[in-house]
Amino acid sequence: MKLKNIIKTTGLLHIFLGLLIIALLIFSIQTIAGDSSSETLLLVRGTADVVAASNLGIGFLLIICSAIQDEKSLRRVLVGELALMTCLLSVAIFNTFNAGTIVDGGPPPPFWVVLILNPLLCIYGLVKRRK
Repeated sequence: MKLKNIIKTTGLLHIFLGLLIIALLIFSIQTIAGDSSSETLLLVRGTADVVAASNLGIGFLLIICSAIQDEKSLRRVLVGELALMTCLLSVAIFNTFNAGTIVDGGPPPPFWVVLILNPLLCIYGLVKRRK
């Protein structure tokens, strides 16, 4: 798999994650927030839509970056994506292990697919090209 295709795929996965969050906000916000007050509901929506928009923006940015011709620059984009996904995966793992104590719970299963697949694709692209 070429580096450009890996970057496009990771970008599409970010877009998918953003769309999942938007769908969650539209169709099942009551499941997330339960019988919370309207202020809490607004806070959850306000935070989640920023995260969704960020994922959409990162996805489009990665797709645009896949047009870069220089392989060294493509590798830097992959390293940056790997750093970002390491941070996101760390937070997801922390939230999952501390569910019920510090936080309410970790991300749902579709998010785990993206959180695991993206770093694996980045590592594959970085390791494959070095050999």
